[in-house]
This record gives sequence, structure tokens and C-alpha cells, in this order.
Amino acid sequence: MVPSVPHQDPLGPPARHEPARGSGTPGWRKAVTAAGVIVAVVSVAAWAVTLGTAAAGASEPAWVGALALYGLPVAFILMGAAIVGAVIERRRR
Repeated sequence: MVPSVPHQDPLGPPARHEPARGSGTPGWRKAVTAAGVIVAVVSVAAWAVTLGTAAAGASEPAWVGALALYGLPVAFILMGAAIVGAVIERRRR
């Protein structure tokens, strides 16, 4: 039996390829993604508060309304920046 890879033992386990060094996610992308997730979760919670107070016939504080209104677009912009950074890094390789 002839091994498929010259340096591979025919009865041994298949050759494993180690990832290249420096191929991990940059720290800024992890931070931007984490910030986007936090902003999105807080914004959805603000939407819940807004809908709950509206159902009760009251009005929420202005900062809760602003967070509900502007939180998700900010989260999507942060996530988009992380995706664009990943695409740019991938094309550089």
C-alpha cells in the first residue's frame, strides 16, 4: 500500500495541518463584536420596557426611548465594521 502523502505512515493516522501563526481574530474585531452584542441586547431590553410601559398607559424615560430607537442601528453598524474588517483581512492573504 502506498501512502497518499510521502511523509505519512500507511498505517498511521492521517497528517494533521496546524493553523498558521497569526491567523487568529484580531483583538479589535473581538472587542467591536462584543460591544455590538451588548448594545443589541440592551436595546432589545429597552424595546421591551418601551412596549411594557406603553401597554400600561405610561411613558418611558427619554433615555430608554433613545436607546430603543438608536441601539439596534448602532449594533448593526458595529457588527458590519467587524465583518468588513474580516473581509479586508481575508483579501490581504
